[in-house]
Amino acid sequence: MNDPVPADRRARNPLITPAGFALLKRMLEHADAPAWNWTTGDRVQTEDLPALDAFRTAPAWDRDAWVDAQRSPWLRARVRPAWHEIPTMSREDLVTRLVDVVPPDADLSRLIVYDTSGTTGHALRLPHHPLAVAQNQILAERALARHGVVPAFGPDRAACINVTAHVHTAVLANVFTVWNQAGFAKVNLQPGWRVESARRFTGELAPRLLTGYPAAHAEAMAWDLPVKPAAILSTAVTLEPALRARLAAHFGCPVIDWYSTTETGPIAFSHGEGYELVAHDLFVEVVDDAGAPVPDGAWGEIAVTGGRNPYVPLLRYRTGDRGRMAAGRLLAFEGRAPVAFRATDGAPVQAVDVGRVLRDTAAFVQHELVQAADGACALRLRPIPGVAIDVGALEHGLRALLGADAALTITLDPRLGEAGKVVPYASNVSTARTAPA
Repeated sequence: MNDPVPADRRARNPLITPAGFALLKRMLEHADAPAWNWTTGDRVQTEDLPALDAFRTAPAWDRDAWVDAQRSPWLRARVRPAWHEIPTMSREDLVTRLVDVVPPDADLSRLIVYDTSGTTGHALRLPHHPLAVAQNQILAERALARHGVVPAFGPDRAACINVTAHVHTAVLANVFTVWNQAGFAKVNLQPGWRVESARRFTGELAPRLLTGYPAAHAEAMAWDLPVKPAAILSTAVTLEPALRARLAAHFGCPVIDWYSTTETGPIAFSHGEGYELVAHDLFVEVVDDAGAPVPDGAWGEIAVTGGRNPYVPLLRYRTGDRGRMAAGRLLAFEGRAPVAFRATDGAPVQAVDVGRVLRDTAAFVQHELVQAADGACALRLRPIPGVAIDVGALEHGLRALLGADAALTITLDPRLGEAGKVVPYASNVSTARTAPA
Protein backbone atom coordinates (compact mmCIF):
# COMPACT_ATOMS: atom_id res chain seq x y z
CA MET A 1 0.00 0.00 0.00
CA ASN A 2 1.40 3.39 -0.97
CA ASP A 3 2.09 5.80 1.87
CA PRO A 4 0.06 9.02 1.31
CA VAL A 5 2.67 10.92 3.32
CA PRO A 6 5.74 12.05 1.33
CA ALA A 7 9.04 10.51 2.41
CA ASP A 8 10.58 13.80 3.53
CA ARG A 9 7.62 14.48 5.82
CA ARG A 10 7.59 10.90 7.08
CA ALA A 11 11.26 11.34 8.07
CA ARG A 12 10.37 14.40 10.15
CA ASN A 13 7.11 13.03 11.57
CA PRO A 14 7.49 9.22 11.55
CA LEU A 15 4.07 8.62 13.15
CA ILE A 16 2.02 11.18 11.26
CA THR A 17 -1.31 9.78 10.02
CA PRO A 18 -3.17 10.71 6.83
CA ALA A 19 -5.47 12.89 8.93
CA GLY A 20 -2.50 14.61 10.56
CA PHE A 21 -0.86 15.16 7.19
CA ALA A 22 -4.08 16.62 5.81
CA LEU A 23 -4.10 19.14 8.66
CA LEU A 24 -0.45 19.98 8.05
CA LYS A 25 -1.16 20.62 4.34
CA ARG A 26 -4.14 22.74 5.30
CA MET A 27 -1.88 24.92 7.46
CA LEU A 28 0.98 25.13 4.99
CA GLU A 29 -1.25 25.89 1.99
CA HIS A 30 -3.74 28.18 3.73
CA ALA A 31 -4.41 31.31 1.67
CA ASP A 32 -3.74 33.50 4.70
CA ALA A 33 -0.79 31.56 6.10
CA PRO A 34 2.31 33.45 7.20
CA ALA A 35 5.49 33.24 5.13
CA TRP A 36 6.75 29.85 6.26
CA ASN A 37 10.56 29.87 6.40
CA TRP A 38 11.39 26.76 8.41
CA THR A 39 10.62 23.06 8.24
CA THR A 40 10.52 20.82 11.27
CA GLY A 41 8.86 17.72 12.74
CA ASP A 42 8.39 16.04 16.11
CA ARG A 43 10.51 12.98 15.12
CA VAL A 44 8.64 10.80 17.62
CA GLN A 45 8.95 7.08 16.76
CA THR A 46 6.98 3.98 17.70
CA GLU A 47 9.67 2.96 20.17
CA ASP A 48 9.05 6.20 22.10
CA LEU A 49 5.38 5.56 22.83
CA PRO A 50 5.76 3.21 25.85
CA ALA A 51 8.14 5.69 27.47
CA LEU A 52 5.70 8.53 26.85
CA ASP A 53 2.82 6.57 28.35
CA ALA A 54 4.92 5.67 31.38
CA PHE A 55 6.00 9.29 31.82
CA ARG A 56 2.37 10.37 32.17
CA THR A 57 2.08 8.44 35.42
CA ALA A 58 4.92 10.47 37.02
CA PRO A 59 6.85 7.46 38.35
CA ALA A 60 8.87 7.75 41.53
CA TRP A 61 12.24 9.35 40.98
CA ASP A 62 15.24 9.13 43.27
CA ARG A 63 17.82 11.90 43.01
CA ASP A 64 20.70 9.89 44.43
CA ALA A 65 19.90 6.85 42.29
CA TRP A 66 19.90 9.11 39.24
CA VAL A 67 23.34 10.45 40.18
CA ASP A 68 24.67 6.92 40.71
CA ALA A 69 23.46 5.89 37.24
CA GLN A 70 25.27 8.65 35.36
CA ARG A 71 27.98 7.63 32.90
CA SER A 72 29.66 10.97 32.25
CA PRO A 73 33.18 10.75 33.75
CA TRP A 74 33.28 14.53 34.15
CA LEU A 75 30.05 14.52 36.11
CA ARG A 76 30.99 11.52 38.22
CA ALA A 77 34.29 13.16 39.21
CA ARG A 78 32.29 15.99 40.78
CA VAL A 79 30.18 13.80 43.08
CA ARG A 80 30.91 14.17 46.82
CA PRO A 81 29.52 12.31 49.85
CA ALA A 82 27.74 15.43 51.09
CA TRP A 83 25.29 16.92 48.63
CA HIS A 84 26.15 20.55 49.37
CA GLU A 85 29.84 19.81 48.67
CA ILE A 86 29.14 18.81 45.06
CA PRO A 87 30.33 21.69 42.85
CA THR A 88 27.55 23.43 40.97
CA MET A 89 27.41 23.46 37.19
CA SER A 90 26.79 26.55 35.10
CA ARG A 91 25.94 27.41 31.52
CA GLU A 92 29.63 28.06 30.93
CA ASP A 93 30.30 24.35 31.51
CA LEU A 94 27.89 23.55 28.68
CA VAL A 95 29.51 26.14 26.42
CA THR A 96 33.18 25.40 27.04
CA ARG A 97 33.26 21.68 27.94
CA LEU A 98 30.11 20.13 26.53
CA VAL A 99 32.17 17.26 25.11
CA ASP A 100 33.08 16.31 28.68
CA VAL A 101 29.50 16.57 29.96
CA VAL A 102 27.94 14.30 27.32
CA PRO A 103 28.22 10.60 28.32
CA PRO A 104 30.86 8.96 26.09
CA ASP A 105 28.57 6.06 25.19
CA ALA A 106 25.54 8.21 24.36
CA ASP A 107 23.66 7.13 21.22
CA LEU A 108 23.79 10.22 19.01
CA SER A 109 21.74 8.76 16.16
CA ARG A 110 18.63 10.80 17.03
CA LEU A 111 20.33 13.95 18.22
CA ILE A 112 18.67 17.30 17.52
CA VAL A 113 20.12 20.71 18.36
CA TYR A 114 18.63 23.79 20.00
CA ASP A 115 20.14 27.29 19.85
CA THR A 116 19.71 29.64 22.78
CA SER A 117 21.29 32.80 24.17
CA GLY A 118 19.89 32.49 27.68
CA THR A 119 19.82 34.44 30.93
CA THR A 120 23.57 34.64 31.44
CA GLY A 121 24.38 35.72 27.92
CA HIS A 122 26.22 32.53 26.93
CA ALA A 123 25.46 31.48 23.37
CA LEU A 124 24.73 27.75 23.43
CA ARG A 125 23.93 24.99 20.99
CA LEU A 126 22.43 22.25 23.10
CA PRO A 127 22.10 18.61 22.00
CA HIS A 128 18.66 17.20 22.71
CA HIS A 129 16.50 14.16 22.02
CA PRO A 130 13.00 13.97 20.43
CA LEU A 131 11.61 11.82 23.24
CA ALA A 132 12.71 14.32 25.88
CA VAL A 133 11.11 17.16 23.92
CA ALA A 134 7.85 15.23 23.57
CA GLN A 135 7.82 14.56 27.32
CA ASN A 136 7.73 18.32 27.85
CA GLN A 137 4.26 18.31 26.30
CA ILE A 138 3.14 15.87 28.97
CA LEU A 139 4.48 18.21 31.63
CA ALA A 140 2.34 20.93 30.05
CA GLU A 141 -0.66 18.63 30.43
CA ARG A 142 0.03 18.42 34.18
CA ALA A 143 0.13 22.18 34.55
CA LEU A 144 -3.06 22.58 32.53
CA ALA A 145 -4.86 19.97 34.61
CA ARG A 146 -3.92 21.81 37.82
CA HIS A 147 -5.75 24.81 36.34
CA GLY A 148 -8.77 22.68 35.49
CA VAL A 149 -7.97 22.55 31.78
CA VAL A 150 -8.03 19.18 30.00
CA PRO A 151 -8.13 20.07 26.29
CA ALA A 152 -9.13 17.46 23.73
CA PHE A 153 -6.57 17.34 20.92
CA GLY A 154 -7.14 15.98 17.45
CA PRO A 155 -6.29 16.40 13.75
CA ASP A 156 -9.19 18.80 13.16
CA ARG A 157 -7.47 21.90 14.56
CA ALA A 158 -4.31 23.29 16.12
CA ALA A 159 -3.27 22.13 19.55
CA CYS A 160 -1.19 25.26 19.93
CA ILE A 161 -0.17 28.46 18.21
CA ASN A 162 3.06 30.01 19.40
CA VAL A 163 2.99 33.77 18.84
CA THR A 164 6.09 35.91 18.44
CA ALA A 165 6.66 39.54 17.50
CA HIS A 166 10.25 39.59 16.24
CA VAL A 167 11.94 41.35 13.36
CA HIS A 168 13.05 37.93 12.11
CA THR A 169 12.34 34.45 13.45
CA ALA A 170 11.56 30.92 12.33
CA VAL A 171 7.94 30.61 11.16
CA LEU A 172 6.78 27.03 10.89
CA ALA A 173 4.00 24.46 11.02
CA ASN A 174 4.08 20.98 12.51
CA VAL A 175 1.92 18.12 13.81
CA PHE A 176 2.27 16.71 17.32
CA THR A 177 2.05 12.93 17.56
CA VAL A 178 1.79 13.16 21.35
CA TRP A 179 -1.31 15.31 21.07
CA ASN A 180 -3.29 13.06 18.73
CA GLN A 181 -2.06 14.52 15.44
CA ALA A 182 -3.10 18.05 16.39
CA GLY A 183 -1.44 20.95 14.63
CA PHE A 184 1.15 23.43 15.79
CA ALA A 185 2.15 26.73 14.23
CA LYS A 186 4.73 29.31 15.19
CA VAL A 187 3.76 32.69 13.75
CA ASN A 188 5.30 36.15 13.77
CA LEU A 189 3.09 39.19 14.33
CA GLN A 190 4.98 41.64 12.16
CA PRO A 191 3.88 44.01 9.35
CA GLY A 192 4.94 41.47 6.72
CA TRP A 193 1.86 39.44 7.68
CA ARG A 194 -1.34 41.41 7.17
CA VAL A 195 -3.50 41.74 10.25
CA GLU A 196 -6.62 40.46 8.48
CA SER A 197 -4.70 37.44 7.18
CA ALA A 198 -3.44 36.69 10.68
CA ARG A 199 -6.95 36.91 12.06
CA ARG A 200 -8.39 34.55 9.46
CA PHE A 201 -5.56 32.03 9.78
CA THR A 202 -5.54 31.85 13.57
CA GLY A 203 -9.31 31.96 13.80
CA GLU A 204 -9.75 29.02 11.43
CA LEU A 205 -7.09 26.96 13.19
CA ALA A 206 -8.86 27.60 16.53
CA PRO A 207 -5.90 26.67 18.76
CA ARG A 208 -6.58 24.98 22.07
CA LEU A 209 -3.53 26.74 23.54
CA LEU A 210 -1.72 29.98 22.94
CA THR A 211 1.96 30.18 23.90
CA GLY A 212 4.63 32.84 23.62
CA TYR A 213 6.51 35.47 25.56
CA PRO A 214 4.57 38.33 27.23
CA ALA A 215 5.19 41.03 24.58
CA ALA A 216 3.95 38.67 21.87
CA HIS A 217 0.76 37.95 23.81
CA ALA A 218 0.24 41.70 24.17
CA GLU A 219 0.63 41.97 20.39
CA ALA A 220 -1.95 39.20 19.91
CA MET A 221 -4.39 41.35 21.88
CA ALA A 222 -3.51 44.41 19.82
CA TRP A 223 -4.12 42.44 16.61
CA ASP A 224 -7.35 41.15 18.14
CA LEU A 225 -6.73 37.58 17.05
CA PRO A 226 -10.13 35.82 17.11
CA VAL A 227 -9.01 32.82 19.13
CA LYS A 228 -10.58 31.32 22.24
CA PRO A 229 -7.84 29.21 23.80
CA ALA A 230 -8.51 26.98 26.77
CA ALA A 231 -5.36 28.42 28.35
CA ILE A 232 -2.40 30.69 27.65
CA LEU A 233 1.14 29.73 28.58
CA SER A 234 3.49 32.69 28.95
CA THR A 235 7.14 31.80 28.52
CA ALA A 236 10.72 33.08 28.23
CA VAL A 237 10.60 36.22 30.37
CA THR A 238 8.85 37.51 33.46
CA LEU A 239 5.08 37.98 33.09
CA GLU A 240 3.95 41.17 34.80
CA PRO A 241 0.76 40.82 36.90
CA ALA A 242 -1.02 43.65 35.08
CA LEU A 243 -0.47 42.05 31.68
CA ARG A 244 -1.53 38.67 33.05
CA ALA A 245 -4.83 40.15 34.22
CA ARG A 246 -5.41 41.87 30.86
CA LEU A 247 -4.72 38.66 28.94
CA ALA A 248 -7.07 36.64 31.13
CA ALA A 249 -9.85 39.18 30.66
CA HIS A 250 -9.31 39.55 26.91
CA PHE A 251 -9.08 35.86 26.02
CA GLY A 252 -11.31 34.56 28.82
CA CYS A 253 -9.04 31.76 29.97
CA PRO A 254 -6.37 30.94 32.58
CA VAL A 255 -2.97 32.53 31.95
CA ILE A 256 -0.14 30.35 33.24
CA ASP A 257 3.32 31.74 33.84
CA TRP A 258 5.53 28.89 32.60
CA TYR A 259 9.06 28.65 33.99
CA SER A 260 11.29 26.63 31.70
CA THR A 261 14.80 26.76 30.26
CA THR A 262 16.25 25.13 27.17
CA GLU A 263 18.78 23.27 29.30
CA THR A 264 16.36 21.94 31.94
CA GLY A 265 13.00 21.82 30.22
CA PRO A 266 9.93 22.84 32.26
CA ILE A 267 10.60 23.58 35.93
CA ALA A 268 7.49 25.20 37.41
CA PHE A 269 4.23 26.99 36.63
CA SER A 270 2.15 29.60 38.39
CA HIS A 271 -0.62 28.12 40.53
CA GLY A 272 -2.12 29.76 43.57
CA GLU A 273 0.49 31.66 45.52
CA GLY A 274 3.80 31.17 43.80
CA TYR A 275 4.88 28.41 41.45
CA GLU A 276 4.32 24.66 41.58
CA LEU A 277 7.12 22.37 40.47
CA VAL A 278 6.03 20.40 37.42
CA ALA A 279 8.78 17.90 36.58
CA HIS A 280 9.00 14.84 38.82
CA ASP A 281 12.46 14.03 37.48
CA LEU A 282 14.06 17.35 38.47
CA PHE A 283 15.44 18.10 41.90
CA VAL A 284 15.15 21.85 42.44
CA GLU A 285 17.04 23.78 45.10
CA VAL A 286 18.04 27.35 45.85
CA VAL A 287 21.72 27.93 46.58
CA ASP A 288 23.99 30.76 47.66
CA ASP A 289 27.08 32.01 45.85
CA ALA A 290 29.16 29.19 47.33
CA GLY A 291 26.68 26.51 46.23
CA ALA A 292 25.25 25.79 49.68
CA PRO A 293 21.46 25.42 49.99
CA VAL A 294 19.85 28.53 51.51
CA PRO A 295 17.23 28.36 54.29
CA ASP A 296 13.58 28.00 53.31
CA GLY A 297 12.21 31.29 52.07
CA ALA A 298 15.60 32.90 51.47
CA TRP A 299 16.68 34.29 48.13
CA GLY A 300 19.32 32.49 46.12
CA GLU A 301 20.02 31.06 42.69
CA ILE A 302 17.79 28.27 41.38
CA ALA A 303 19.74 25.08 40.65
CA VAL A 304 18.43 21.79 39.24
CA THR A 305 19.55 18.18 39.07
CA GLY A 306 18.24 15.48 36.76
CA GLY A 307 16.04 15.96 33.73
CA ARG A 308 15.32 13.79 30.71
CA ASN A 309 17.92 14.93 28.21
CA PRO A 310 20.19 11.87 27.76
CA TYR A 311 22.97 14.00 26.29
CA VAL A 312 23.19 16.65 29.00
CA PRO A 313 22.96 15.32 32.57
CA LEU A 314 22.54 18.24 34.96
CA LEU A 315 24.10 18.06 38.42
CA ARG A 316 23.31 21.09 40.59
CA TYR A 317 23.02 23.19 37.46
CA ARG A 318 22.68 26.92 38.12
CA THR A 319 19.91 28.35 35.96
CA GLY A 320 20.99 31.98 36.35
CA ASP A 321 17.57 32.82 37.85
CA ARG A 322 17.05 33.86 41.46
CA GLY A 323 14.19 32.61 43.60
CA ARG A 324 12.81 31.64 46.98
CA MET A 325 11.55 28.16 47.90
CA ALA A 326 9.69 26.59 50.78
CA ALA A 327 7.73 23.37 51.19
CA GLY A 328 8.65 22.23 47.69
CA ARG A 329 7.26 25.32 45.96
CA LEU A 330 8.83 28.35 44.37
CA LEU A 331 7.47 31.27 46.32
CA ALA A 332 8.86 33.76 43.83
CA PHE A 333 11.58 34.04 41.26
CA GLU A 334 13.33 36.72 39.30
CA GLY A 335 13.57 35.31 35.83
CA ARG A 336 14.57 36.87 32.60
CA ALA A 337 13.01 40.33 32.81
CA PRO A 338 11.80 41.60 29.44
CA VAL A 339 14.21 44.08 27.88
CA ALA A 340 13.57 46.30 24.87
CA PHE A 341 15.95 48.77 23.27
CA ARG A 342 15.10 51.88 21.28
CA ALA A 343 16.19 52.57 17.73
CA THR A 344 17.14 56.07 16.67
CA ASP A 345 13.72 56.52 15.03
CA GLY A 346 12.01 55.69 18.33
CA ALA A 347 10.92 52.16 17.38
CA PRO A 348 11.31 49.46 20.05
CA VAL A 349 13.82 46.68 19.36
CA GLN A 350 13.35 43.39 21.21
CA ALA A 351 16.34 41.72 22.84
CA VAL A 352 15.57 38.51 20.94
CA ASP A 353 16.18 40.30 17.65
CA VAL A 354 19.50 41.61 18.92
CA GLY A 355 20.36 38.06 19.94
CA ARG A 356 19.60 36.78 16.45
CA VAL A 357 22.03 39.31 14.94
CA LEU A 358 24.69 38.37 17.45
CA ARG A 359 24.37 34.63 16.85
CA ASP A 360 24.20 34.98 13.07
CA THR A 361 27.22 37.29 12.89
CA ALA A 362 29.66 36.33 15.64
CA ALA A 363 30.93 33.24 17.44
CA PHE A 364 31.12 34.10 21.13
CA VAL A 365 30.88 32.64 24.60
CA GLN A 366 29.06 35.45 26.34
CA HIS A 367 27.76 38.95 25.69
CA GLU A 368 26.47 42.09 27.38
CA LEU A 369 24.58 44.91 25.65
CA VAL A 370 23.69 48.06 27.59
CA GLN A 371 21.75 51.02 26.22
CA ALA A 372 22.20 54.25 28.15
CA ALA A 373 19.44 56.77 28.77
CA ASP A 374 20.69 58.88 25.85
CA GLY A 375 20.32 55.89 23.50
CA ALA A 376 24.02 55.04 23.21
CA CYS A 377 24.68 51.29 23.09
CA ALA A 378 27.74 49.48 24.40
CA LEU A 379 28.26 45.84 23.46
CA ARG A 380 30.87 43.61 25.07
CA LEU A 381 31.59 40.15 23.68
CA ARG A 382 33.70 37.34 25.07
CA PRO A 383 35.06 35.61 21.97
CA ILE A 384 35.56 31.88 21.62
CA PRO A 385 39.33 31.36 21.90
CA GLY A 386 40.92 31.12 18.49
CA VAL A 387 37.80 32.23 16.59
CA ALA A 388 37.86 35.68 14.98
CA ILE A 389 34.89 38.04 15.17
CA ASP A 390 34.07 40.27 12.23
CA VAL A 391 33.32 43.46 14.15
CA GLY A 392 32.36 45.30 10.98
CA ALA A 393 29.70 42.76 10.06
CA LEU A 394 28.43 42.77 13.63
CA GLU A 395 28.15 46.55 13.65
CA HIS A 396 26.34 46.48 10.30
CA GLY A 397 23.78 43.98 11.62
CA LEU A 398 23.14 45.93 14.81
CA ARG A 399 22.77 49.23 12.97
CA ALA A 400 20.12 47.60 10.78
CA LEU A 401 18.08 47.22 13.97
CA LEU A 402 19.13 50.27 16.00
CA GLY A 403 19.57 52.78 13.18
CA ALA A 404 22.43 53.69 10.88
CA ASP A 405 23.31 56.69 13.06
CA ALA A 406 23.06 54.85 16.40
CA ALA A 407 25.82 55.56 18.92
CA LEU A 408 27.39 52.11 19.20
CA THR A 409 30.61 50.78 20.67
CA ILE A 410 31.74 47.14 20.45
CA THR A 411 34.40 45.74 22.75
CA LEU A 412 35.92 42.25 22.64
CA ASP A 413 36.59 41.25 26.24
CA PRO A 414 38.09 37.76 26.79
CA ARG A 415 37.59 38.17 30.55
CA LEU A 416 33.88 39.02 30.41
CA GLY A 417 32.02 37.10 33.10
CA GLU A 418 35.02 36.10 35.16
CA ALA A 419 34.02 38.48 37.93
CA GLY A 420 30.50 37.05 38.21
CA LYS A 421 27.14 36.85 36.47
CA VAL A 422 26.71 38.93 33.33
CA VAL A 423 23.34 40.44 32.49
CA PRO A 424 23.12 40.01 28.70
CA TYR A 425 20.72 42.89 28.07
CA ALA A 426 20.06 46.13 29.92
CA SER A 427 18.25 49.22 28.71
CA ASN A 428 17.76 52.57 30.40
CA VAL A 429 15.49 54.07 27.73
CA SER A 430 11.73 54.07 27.49
CA THR A 431 10.06 52.36 24.53
CA ALA A 432 6.60 52.46 23.05
CA ARG A 433 4.98 50.09 20.57
CA THR A 434 2.88 51.14 17.62
CA ALA A 435 -0.44 49.36 17.13
CA PRO A 436 -0.90 47.67 13.75
CA ALA A 437 -2.91 49.46 11.10
